[in-house]
Amino acid sequence: MKAINTAVFAAALAGTLAAFASETLDLVPYPQEVKVLGGTYTAKSVDDLWPKAIRDPSLPKEGYRLTVDGTNGVSIACSGREGFMRALATLTQLGKSADGGKAEVFPCCEINDWPAFAWRGILFDDCRHFFGKEAVKKTLDAMARHKMNVFHWHLTEDQAWRLDIPKYPELVKYGAVRPESQNPECLGLPKMDGKPYGPYYYTESDVKEILAHAENLGIRVIPEIELPGHAVAAIAAYPELCCRGKLERRAPWCMWGVSDDIFCAGNDKTIKFLEDVIDYVTDLFPDAVVHIGGDEAPKGRWKECPKCQARIKALGLKNEAELQGWMVKHFTEYLAKKGKRAIGWDEITECNPPTATMIMCWRGANHGIAAAKKGHDVVMCPTSHCYMDYPQDADHKAKGYGKPAWAPVLSLEKVYTLDPLAGIPSEYHKHILGTQGNMWSEHILTPAEHEWKLWPRAAALAEIGWSGPGKHDFKDFKRRVDADMKRMEDEGWNVCR
Repeated sequence: MKAINTAVFAAALAGTLAAFASETLDLVPYPQEVKVLGGTYTAKSVDDLWPKAIRDPSLPKEGYRLTVDGTNGVSIACSGREGFMRALATLTQLGKSADGGKAEVFPCCEINDWPAFAWRGILFDDCRHFFGKEAVKKTLDAMARHKMNVFHWHLTEDQAWRLDIPKYPELVKYGAVRPESQNPECLGLPKMDGKPYGPYYYTESDVKEILAHAENLGIRVIPEIELPGHAVAAIAAYPELCCRGKLERRAPWCMWGVSDDIFCAGNDKTIKFLEDVIDYVTDLFPDAVVHIGGDEAPKGRWKECPKCQARIKALGLKNEAELQGWMVKHFTEYLAKKGKRAIGWDEITECNPPTATMIMCWRGANHGIAAAKKGHDVVMCPTSHCYMDYPQDADHKAKGYGKPAWAPVLSLEKVYTLDPLAGIPSEYHKHILGTQGNMWSEHILTPAEHEWKLWPRAAALAEIGWSGPGKHDFKDFKRRVDADMKRMEDEGWNVCR
């Protein structure tokens, strides 16, 4: 920014001042405590804008105190990097451009702020469709401006394996390319599109670049390596890892949905393969949590597999469900030895996993409640409120965007009604870590469509996770999020408005 002409600035500012008259600022998520002081501060240069930092160890990890003073400018008090980043997100939303973008005007205010929940995430499915580094980084940028702090990166599936593992090069040779894909909407279309897709995958260098970007924004990156189900892409690369020892063709599954072919739990080579993959993943990803999947694992192949039946007998297990429990326990303990903690989808609670295993609840709040009562830490992301691949309005087709044929409209207002603590006795509230939006990509073809389905619904989840449920009414939120989405749209995001 350059110094500006005072007369020109005064004229440009006239409309801006009116926006600061309200006691409620256009912030999403809304801070815990806001005091509007009246008046404005004008930043005419980068030096004017950059805040004075004050270290205050008494503030919580992501908490901050932001002061905008008409004379002294901007100051931020925080205990560390995370709090400073959250304060910058608020400051970015506070500023309004004036004089053709040569200055920024801020309302004078005092903000004391901290998160209601520690986990405020987005699941990014790069498997069904691949979006690439720039789309990932852009999503991280949007998350940071809304104080979201967990990027759940879904990297392995039936339909693709997206992470290059040097010890197992055929994972990306065979697992990162499909000969064809199921059409996003089959009605009136051939079931398969007949188009090769890939190879698309991330190298170690790609991942490190994304991890560095996330770290700069104060966002954790949680990798997901699915087991024992959703494994066809890995089996395509190494067919000996499945109970049949072969597939009809050496390729990922080209349909959406759930395949019957899963990792063979009775095969020692399978266990060693997954241990090697986890070794690589835990070395590459610094976060203390690794997602091990655990959902939608049909047991039909295990019932027919001599190796799986032998494992059940040798371990004294009752059935195939207990075999999955043994597998989950094995990898939970394997991760623990590496100083990592496992998280899995809520189906694994049926296997009685170790209490230290974290649970991601997607099938309904009742599963999260049951897990919390057993002592598990829980992330609430039920389909009813958190599945961002569902259409967010009835006009999705007018945009040329796909949707699951069976999926209901999940409106912004419905998302905003989520309460992660609903129905949970107060003594178990400590186990509810927070919430996240899950963006599955079977029906999402491009980064632009990904953005359109994510925003503004992810902003509603961001406010629930940060401000806490029930703090504001939807009418107030809608006014603020409309202004927020207008800013994002002006900056190049494809949002639903």
